[in-house]
Amino acid sequence: MRIAVLLALLVTVARADDRLRQYDGQIVISPDPIPTVADDLPGFLKAQAAKDGHYELIKGPPWKINLIGFLSKDPGTTPVRLELAEKGAKTAMHSLDVRAKGKIVVASTTATTQAGFEANKTYVLQLVAGGAVLAKAELLLRN
Repeated sequence: MRIAVLLALLVTVARADDRLRQYDGQIVISPDPIPTVADDLPGFLKAQAAKDGHYELIKGPPWKINLIGFLSKDPGTTPVRLELAEKGAKTAMHSLDVRAKGKIVVASTTATTQAGFEANKTYVLQLVAGGAVLAKAELLLRN
């Protein structure tokens, strides 16, 4: 049921008005779940989006990462990956396949110390398709 609701949100958002275009190329990160009703999304984004692309999550480990990515271009049928890397690192420490609907990606994951994540460190999150970075953000994990 949750998958059907999420897919309905993605279809609605993919057809959304120009208010969401300001987020192209950005990943919005929140400890709160992404709304499943399209009408709630603009208010959620206004409250959660960081103008500078830097986010902080507290109350971890583990850290629950909910994100909505607005790709700078539609990847078409090219697979999209979420890559997480320590800030300044040249390679990702973790990567996972995510589903894009048009230019929108909604995903949730958990960062744990067992996976190598540490408190008081900054990580770069990128949505990548065909070798091109289509959206990014920075995330500081805190206790």
